Amino acid sequence: MTKDRIVSAARAVLEREGIEGLTIRRVAQQAELSPMALYRHFAHKDELLNALMQDGIAAWEKIVRGLRARDPLAWLESLGEAYLDFAITQPHRFDAAFFLPAPAARRFPDDFAAGRSPAIAMVMAHIEQAKAQGRLRDKPALETALALAAFGQGFVSMHRANRFASEKQFRALYRAAQRQFLDSLKNA
Repeated sequence: MTKDRIVSAARAVLEREGIEGLTIRRVAQQAELSPMALYRHFAHKDELLNALMQDGIAAWEKIVRGLRARDPLAWLESLGEAYLDFAITQPHRFDAAFFLPAPAARRFPDDFAAGRSPAIAMVMAHIEQAKAQGRLRDKPALETALALAAFGQGFVSMHRANRFASEKQFRALYRAAQRQFLDSLKNA
């Protein structure tokens, strides 16, 4: 299907040239189409950005669905590790999911409170489960989920800005801070 081929080409351009290099002309060239042919499938660049963002979100949601820890706190720890792995091993898909200025991107907090993010819904369900077990403080699950998301995004942003001496240091500090953060959410 041509639309899939265009999204695949856009992903390749994004991986090679980053968000700055993502132009209709480059994507069309990568897909071996004329820019006008591309516009028959995506009326404007915003539609293409939305498709790339959706592709990144779908990749992330597949990862989250694959987490198998039964214990809710262990699940949240594995979520943090999966987020770190996604950011490191699939940086451009990660960027498409979380940094791409796509007009259809979900908005904090309303879209998440309304259940429009399956990944955040799973996070909130595990937070609620841990709260029901008396293991997490009784704080709103949405606020806790957003804090977890902001924590991960902040660390990845600092890493991308070369604020750590090495990837090894970044990973170690991320993991230590994640443990401390999760511990701060627990009941005394």
